[in-house]
Amino acid sequence: MSNVWYQEITRDNWKTLLASWLGWALDGLDFVLITYVLTDISKQFHISLTIASTLILATFATRWLGGAVVGSVLDRIGRKNAMILGVLIYSVATFLCGLSWSYWSLLVFRLFVGIGMAGEYAAGSTLLLENWPERVRNKASGFLVSGWAVGGLLASVVYSIIVPNFGWRALFFVGIVPALLTLFIRFGVSESEEWTKSRAEHDKPQGVSFFQLFTKKWFPIAFIMFLFMFASFGMNWPVLGLMPTYLKGIGYNPAGIGEIMFISNFGALLGYWFSGFLADRIGFRLASVLTLLASLVFLVLAFSTAHSSSLITMGIFMFFLEFTNLGISGLWPYYITQHFDVDVRSSGLGFTYNLGAIAGGLSPVWGSALKSSIGLGGAIASLTFFWTIILTLIIAFNVAGRVKNRKLQLTELSKSY
Repeated sequence: MSNVWYQEITRDNWKTLLASWLGWALDGLDFVLITYVLTDISKQFHISLTIASTLILATFATRWLGGAVVGSVLDRIGRKNAMILGVLIYSVATFLCGLSWSYWSLLVFRLFVGIGMAGEYAAGSTLLLENWPERVRNKASGFLVSGWAVGGLLASVVYSIIVPNFGWRALFFVGIVPALLTLFIRFGVSESEEWTKSRAEHDKPQGVSFFQLFTKKWFPIAFIMFLFMFASFGMNWPVLGLMPTYLKGIGYNPAGIGEIMFISNFGALLGYWFSGFLADRIGFRLASVLTLLASLVFLVLAFSTAHSSSLITMGIFMFFLEFTNLGISGLWPYYITQHFDVDVRSSGLGFTYNLGAIAGGLSPVWGSALKSSIGLGGAIASLTFFWTIILTLIIAFNVAGRVKNRKLQLTELSKSY
């Protein structure tokens, strides 16, 4: 076996990465678009900004359903076909947002965006990770998740070009572009080898894979993975969702805020890539624990000096905060898939990942609740610190691995009788 990792990657592997990466990038684009036009929407439909903000929560609220339903479809009909389904759902739903005639119609369309995105997350992740060589799957996972950061960066560019010239509705019409990706997936990407092999060995699927997650065999693992992802989103989203508001409140102008957030997103992008190489070098647990602990250092530096820091200094702190805090999450898709068998892998990943994402929608609520007592900066820092510690403990003590090993021991014991 070659020591140069990329020599192990075939042409089909690269095409699968491209398709999955584009899926994450384009749904990242679709998801972020609405955050740029909330004020336009509130004026159009004569609603408060608070009510308009529920449109973001709506997309989070249905992700668990998309992960469960499309994930089960994935385990039944294959990764590639279900990925096409997920992309079509979120791209068409985003396009329809531009045709909405009221707040309620827009809310319904955003619910479907969440369902499609969650399905694409599960599909793109399992399709890629089951096709790439096992030795380099940490890298594959990091490459994959970096698509989300690129989608976020692309959203800012698209917004600056389209909205001033064509209005906020036109921004959502761009959301139909991902539908074109389905043609590439259909004709240019191979089905997962692991899924195909597993299906050949089992004539019929073992029921609906989502319901299997609640059986005695899989529920403990599913529950731990849900807690893991809940802690992860609880760690990431206070900064992602509230940082621009905090910076504005302490005197940064819009241009400065835009520069800082661009720099921090770029840090996350590089962090996603770096985390995959680091984990393949020193192992997942050590890489994750060291990176998470390092993120706490940059968290303290960023928020303890925010009032006195120059734009450049704050940008540097935010770059490294997101490089560590958000970048390490590039490993999570592979980490989760390792704990589920092929026949329940997609629903396991899709459901637990996206149910845990509810913490992302709750983060602004938690931050607002704490703001009155410790200030918004203190709220963001405290929430991020708390969930970082919880996540670090789950990984450091190998909670999921212990549960899985215990399950295997009980299975072997029952066979012996």
